[in-house]
Amino acid sequence: MKLSHLRDVLIVAESGSLRSAARQLRATQPALTRSIRELEHELGVALFERHAKGVRLTDMGRVFIRRAQAVQSEIKRAQEEIEQLKGGTTGEVSVALSTATIMSLMPRAVAEFRRRFPEAVLKIHESFFQPIERELVSGRIDFYVGPLDRASSAPQFVVEQLFTNHRVVVARRGHPLRDAQTLAELVDAHWLRPTLSSHIVEGDFEEMFARAGLPRPAIVLQARSALITILALRDSDLLTVVPRQWLDVSMIADLIEPLTLPAIAAAPIAIVRRQDLPLTPIAEHLCDLMRRVGTHYGNTHVAEAMTSLSA
Repeated sequence: MKLSHLRDVLIVAESGSLRSAARQLRATQPALTRSIRELEHELGVALFERHAKGVRLTDMGRVFIRRAQAVQSEIKRAQEEIEQLKGGTTGEVSVALSTATIMSLMPRAVAEFRRRFPEAVLKIHESFFQPIERELVSGRIDFYVGPLDRASSAPQFVVEQLFTNHRVVVARRGHPLRDAQTLAELVDAHWLRPTLSSHIVEGDFEEMFARAGLPRPAIVLQARSALITILALRDSDLLTVVPRQWLDVSMIADLIEPLTLPAIAAAPIAIVRRQDLPLTPIAEHLCDLMRRVGTHYGNTHVAEAMTSLSA
């Protein structure tokens, strides 16, 4: 098996077409077909099956592609690590950050990183842990920073907690219910549910009402982005639950405000990385920046916010 075989199968899988893959590789389609067939012959299984619009992976192909991606990532990582150990300042770092982490930790950490490695390429994915877990395993993402319930992480990951976390009920500024202090006062409100950030340590925010002996909240809108959430709140009387870090961004805090309810426990903010996969020097530098910025944030913001919201 050659590295060119792995390269070819990955490009075909990504493009879904032998013709498109051959064009990207600047190779002929017969040569690419021959490469795929050589690999399939060696493995003794078919990796692709044809359909009207191109090719798609077989079940065996999907298994193989995960390993091939990991191999490709490791080769690229090894090349970059050697260059960086020789004193180079180029390379690529790929990280996944939750929305709250992007708002609270990313700006300072990225600014410091860019000053130290101005020629490096930084790829930031906005995501929670579960959707990118496989990419962490394969090495396509170097590390994750965001909320994580330790019970949901596999032993193959190192989990380093940065600070405790909580969420707050928010509404547009001047909302009629802005002075509400109990959930009972919100039973008639309409809610926006931010689909990608609905997880709370003790369950969905709907369960807060059940535990308080109240009817389920009326969810009339779901949003899959921070922008949609903020704009929907700004122009309506909807309520929602968001990480407290959102309110650290002045342009957001100018539009929405927390109600005077007690804070809601949420999964702590943590750094997650593979246990058996060392980071390249520049990825390690960014990880350390996130660690330092996160620790500082936890020391200066979390305790103060919890005290003020519980008062």
